[in-house]
Amino acid sequence: MSAFQSTSEQPQPTLESAVDNAKRAFALKKYEEAVDHYATALEIAIEQYPEDALEVADLHFAYGKALLENAISNSGVLGKAEPEGEKDDEPAPSGGFLSFSGDAEDADEDGAVDLFAQAAKEVARADAAQAEGEAAEDEEEDDDAEPEDDFNAAWEVLEVARSIYDKRVTAGDDTLRLKLAETYISLGDVSLETEKFDQAILDYEEGAKLKDDLLPLSSRQLAEAHYKLSMVLDMTSGRLSDAIRHAELALKSLESRQADLKEALEKGEYGKPAPAAPTTDAKGKGKASAAPAVGEPPISTLPKTAIEAELKDLESLLEDLGLKVDELKTSPNDGLAASAPELAQAALEKELNGATASGISAAMPGWSRRKRSLLLLHPRSHPAPHPERGKRRRS
Repeated sequence: MSAFQSTSEQPQPTLESAVDNAKRAFALKKYEEAVDHYATALEIAIEQYPEDALEVADLHFAYGKALLENAISNSGVLGKAEPEGEKDDEPAPSGGFLSFSGDAEDADEDGAVDLFAQAAKEVARADAAQAEGEAAEDEEEDDDAEPEDDFNAAWEVLEVARSIYDKRVTAGDDTLRLKLAETYISLGDVSLETEKFDQAILDYEEGAKLKDDLLPLSSRQLAEAHYKLSMVLDMTSGRLSDAIRHAELALKSLESRQADLKEALEKGEYGKPAPAAPTTDAKGKGKASAAPAVGEPPISTLPKTAIEAELKDLESLLEDLGLKVDELKTSPNDGLAASAPELAQAALEKELNGATASGISAAMPGWSRRKRSLLLLHPRSHPAPHPERGKRRRS
């Protein structure tokens, strides 16, 4: 059997297999592989469902999350590799000069040399070397731009999911409203990673509002939403009081979570069977749904060991978040009356000294990778602000 026949007989992926493979790759943090599988799943889904179907929205959400994680991963790799790349580039001119020196030595050994021809030859080689250098620089620029392109792609894909959820959501559909909230939070993550803080604030606010209405105070998803909003407000001039308010809300949420967990231990209300998941597909489809996780499992379904571990974790998180709240409250007011040099100095001091004892301060890009240790939720930034979408939401 030929290699061509073997390849041609491989079964074509189904929607279920593509989603399963994508989820597996994402869980293993093989984000580029997850992106490929979700892209395949989306292509299949678009042929099977209307373009505004919830199944399509769910896949756009999962695809966008994979693109975001892949962009973060790639930007981190490039950031670490940059100094090595600079070192590797340094010997390049030496190599070129050595080559010319070698030519000169050969010329001396040959005796008489046509100096004009030799000069022309060296000029031609110098031009070729310069062209190679420019091509290499262009390639490096393309590599540097690749993460930004990935962030842009993540933004656009998540925005499609947001628009479908927003179109299909109804007042009584809490599950769909939570999906919409998660999508806003993910869009905020994209904006935060690319330091588009104004857009991040808009999306985090939308997501936090929805979660305030839908989730109990003790929800860690709610704490996460307010914490993220607090961090981006802290990085925005004139929003210190808002940053403090949302940090306090995050702290209050985690305190409520701690109290509920302790009560469950005291009353022995744990380890119970989980309630059956509601079926949202009237046709019985969606076995390999890519829908974002909504809500949280009831505390009563958690095993005793999980509750004890979370309480231990919460103890340190509450201490760190309390320190962050105190830090914000003692920060100098960054009102509009401050001069530009004063604001610059304050930003520099915050960058150098703003980290809390556990390093959860978010006064720099990429903090969202570190915030996972604070909130331990599902895995969590973008082009220029999108005024069109902002206007559409507020119309």
